[in-house]
Amino acid sequence: MPLVAFYYIIQVLTGVNAFAQSDVYLAVRAGGSGLIRVGIGGFESEKVTDTFNTVNKTIENDLYNCGLFEVKTLSDSIENAAGSLFEKWKTAGASYYLLGEESDNGNSVIVKLFDLKTALTLFNEEYRIINEKPWYSAHVIVDDIIEHFTGIRGSMASQIAFIRTSSAGSDEIFLIDADGRNPRQLTFSRTLNMSPSWSPDGNTICYSSLSSNNWLIMMINIHTGQSVNISRWSGLNSAPEWSTVNPGLLAFTSSRDGNAEIYTCQSNGNGIRRLTNHLRIDSSPTWSPDGKLLAFTSDRTGAPKIYTMNSDGTNPRRLTLTLNAHEESPYWSPRGDRIAFVIMSDFGFDIATAATNGDNVTMLTYGQSSNEDPHWSPDGLRIVFSSNRTGKKNLYIMNWDGSNVRPLTIDGNSYSPAWAPADSGNDVRISSVR
Repeated sequence: MPLVAFYYIIQVLTGVNAFAQSDVYLAVRAGGSGLIRVGIGGFESEKVTDTFNTVNKTIENDLYNCGLFEVKTLSDSIENAAGSLFEKWKTAGASYYLLGEESDNGNSVIVKLFDLKTALTLFNEEYRIINEKPWYSAHVIVDDIIEHFTGIRGSMASQIAFIRTSSAGSDEIFLIDADGRNPRQLTFSRTLNMSPSWSPDGNTICYSSLSSNNWLIMMINIHTGQSVNISRWSGLNSAPEWSTVNPGLLAFTSSRDGNAEIYTCQSNGNGIRRLTNHLRIDSSPTWSPDGKLLAFTSDRTGAPKIYTMNSDGTNPRRLTLTLNAHEESPYWSPRGDRIAFVIMSDFGFDIATAATNGDNVTMLTYGQSSNEDPHWSPDGLRIVFSSNRTGKKNLYIMNWDGSNVRPLTIDGNSYSPAWAPADSGNDVRISSVR
């Protein structure tokens, strides 16, 4: 929850004033010159042409949208020239060749990735093609490719939770595929819900919910829809965030002791521990990937700023030294190298990132109305956020550097996104030879 909104709710309700794998990734982050150049061939079928065309097109889009790859094509002159297929792709500027071959039964595709410099086969996988949603199989293929090059599983086949305001005025949790397909409603509580956060196994979402003028921390199973209240104490309870290394631990904000502070507890509500102790408001905790640190928002200097502290609450310190800045809503990259946050600009709210020591503050959005709620993809390559740049508040996805912005929702009244853990792809991966 933005600190301004949190501060207002506290006042109203409580009266409180409140080329190794890492080298590939780093080369791309350094400025784009390290984009991985890949050619794509095959992915054709005499029986199910439309299905395989969808797989082929989705793979091309995913490789481009993840920000790691440059997809090369064969011009007519290169394709008709003499020479081997590998030499033709090298002439076209590709360093790798991705080949899809239809299996004998036509229900799956065998995918091979070749290093054109060495002619080595980097992996050889078979994937089941689901005719009702062939794009999903393509997402899994690209996630495997991303994992091969970066060491972290890709996020194309994952989901995103978010809040949507209904015509009746309630704010409910929805789920949507990371490609914008298949939106569906998860909660039907007819109240205000906020700040969804995924469990590490992707089966449960914790969130804050208003019930009888009390803000509770709830858990909901995404498969059964069954929810339970874990906050058996008074006060305003908000912004729960699952630990990145301890699946049974949550950080959250609560005014249970009078002032808005950051606490941790077990996922069943037991073992509450207070981490901050300040007269001003502390909110919006987010864990570092190793679980040793937390970033959070605090107005302890008069205006909201981003701070970090040890996971036991010790050694709080400001993240950036930007003068007169209004900063809030931090979210730690799963790669551990950057923290995304919201900063107020001349045009409203914008999204920036900074190194974890506060250096190298980089604006990702600017001059397009208000942009809020940044949340990293599980591979650290993309950021989902909310924006009212078209007049309605919708969700957008951009690359880690602010490039390639594209809408995820278009219906409006959508905000507070949270990216699910990466999908394993085991439901379509048939065999693997690496």
